[in-house]
Parts: sequence; structure tokens; C-alpha cells
Amino acid sequence: MKYLQKKMMKSISITIFFVFALGFLGCVTGDGNDDDPIEKYLGTWQVSDQPARLNYEVLIERNPSNSTEILLKNFADLGGTAIGLVVGNSVIIDKQTVKSGYQVEGTGTYIGSFKLQFDYELDDGIDLEKRKSIFTK
Repeated sequence: MKYLQKKMMKSISITIFFVFALGFLGCVTGDGNDDDPIEKYLGTWQVSDQPARLNYEVLIERNPSNSTEILLKNFADLGGTAIGLVVGNSVIIDKQTVKSGYQVEGTGTYIGSFKLQFDYELDDGIDLEKRKSIFTK
């Protein structure tokens, strides 16, 4: 009888241990900002723009007026700011005037922590130019 009680107590102890262990492993650590879709885009990026063969910098910041948007300062090397809507790993740039006489429209893709790719059109009112830009950090 004592042997059976010892075996039962051992089984209960092991079960309780595993329940607590699983409970601790299931806890999530962090401050809750891990899911911020904007964070990965922020900062200064080096840009290689084709077919224009331009190299320049773009500063990406949060749009203080809209938490789902970013501001792309010096987009297309025009000195102006484009607004992009962030949807997961994509940035949507609706048709907008970046600088007087210049409109842009296109999409961007987050490729990795150090790389973005934008495919867009630049319209100066005379010509419509299709461009592909690679952003790197």
C-alpha cells in the first residue's frame, strides 16, 4: 500500500511540475511594441534609383498625423516628402505631389532588416518614368 501511495505522489508531483513549467514557458515577455509595423522602416536609408542611376538618402519617419503612415523625406531625390501607407511588409504610395510639378505613385516591399524595394512612377507633367529603387541601411 505504501509503495502505491509513493508512486501516486510521485506521479502527482511530476504532473504538477510540468503544469507549472508549461505555464512559465507560455508567458510572453516584452513591452508590447514587438508588433509595431512602422518600426522596421524608420531611419536613414541609402538609395540606388534605376533607371535614373541616382544615389541619394531618404529619411523615413513616422507620420505624427496618422499611425499607419510613414513620411519618406527626399523620396525620388526631389527634396520633398512622400507619404506611404504601411500594410505589413508593404508600403503603398498613392498618387501625390512630392514637389511642385512632380507626382509619384507606387509600392514598396520590406525585404529584410537592411533592404527595401520601391517600384514607382515619377510624373513631371511631360514624361512618365517608371523607376525601381533599392533602399539599404
